[in-house]
Amino acid sequence: MKPNTFIPAFLILLLVLTAAIIVTSRTWMLASHRELRNEEELYLQHLDREQALKLELVTRTDLNAIERRAREELGMQPLRHDQWLPMGD
Repeated sequence: MKPNTFIPAFLILLLVLTAAIIVTSRTWMLASHRELRNEEELYLQHLDREQALKLELVTRTDLNAIERRAREELGMQPLRHDQWLPMGD
């Protein structure tokens, strides 16, 4: 390779590598933004569901239905007798 063609070839190679790095980083950034947007949508759906459940809990007066739903849908169980802590001692 002649000395006078080395510098332009090096600059072209440097330009191509820089372009590849820019495109790759931009692709990664867009993918992370997409993932973040999806997670935010899921979070907002959970907040909406939580708000609806809180409203239902406030308006519902049948405690047996609340307990049945907590056991069936949420898998909740009552505390064991050794988990109770006395108050006021």
